[in-house]
Amino acid sequence: MKKILGVILSGILCIFIANSAFAASYNTSTNWFDSKNVSHLNTIGQNIVKANKMPATVIFKVTDNEYMNENNTNTTQYVYIYRGDLQYVENDNELAAVVAHEIGHLVNGHYSKSSILNNIISSFNPNTKTENGTATVGLLKTISSNKVNKDNEKEADITAVDLLMTAKYNPLALISVVYKSDLAKNGGLLDENLSCEERIMNIYDYTNYNYPAKVKENYKTDSYQSALNLIYANLKIRNADSKKLEKAKKEQEKLQKDKLKRIRNMAKSTNPWSAAYSVMNWSE
Repeated sequence: MKKILGVILSGILCIFIANSAFAASYNTSTNWFDSKNVSHLNTIGQNIVKANKMPATVIFKVTDNEYMNENNTNTTQYVYIYRGDLQYVENDNELAAVVAHEIGHLVNGHYSKSSILNNIISSFNPNTKTENGTATVGLLKTISSNKVNKDNEKEADITAVDLLMTAKYNPLALISVVYKSDLAKNGGLLDENLSCEERIMNIYDYTNYNYPAKVKENYKTDSYQSALNLIYANLKIRNADSKKLEKAKKEQEKLQKDKLKRIRNMAKSTNPWSAAYSVMNWSE
């Protein structure tokens, strides 16, 4: 019996070591176009879509074009993952976080909405052929795009948290990736559209409100622990102010109501990602 148990434990240990070795190979110089890495990306992606009862026929592809999914809104044939985001991945949880965030954009129909908004703005000004008209429309598009992009990122993040939890990945990995990405791109400086701090707090608050046990479990990577310093600093300020504390609570309550509204609208959508997501969430 001891020998059998020893063999089983050895097998489990070998699997764990193999998985850890693969995860440890993720770094900024990882070749994500390599067939082995693309295959593993698809394994992670399939875990997410199957667990969330979404179209399992999708193929995940790596691309250098971060806008590739904009023309891919009403199909479940491919989902493109931007290589620039993958360079901040260290393990499978973080790989899943990047994939889930992209699916979050597709589920919420963000690419289609942005295209429709720009078309509406263009139609407001009949003189877009003139220099002043073109400049005005361009400015309106920039202002609206900044606001929409900010809201879309936050919405995709919290959708990703739900997708990751259902697929049994750690949603805190998304905070880890966001933190590393911001540090690399902006050196910790605030982004003009959505700051790293605001995005991290959005993910943390949503996860803590809906999945408190997962937050208590922690996520032990250096980047997440560094992000916690930022989170705790914000929480300390908030907890010392009853108005800010109440505001944070109401924001989370509003997110729940907004989620139900989105799911109701998704049920009527021709977007296959939205339709699948609404079925999954109404059945819970």
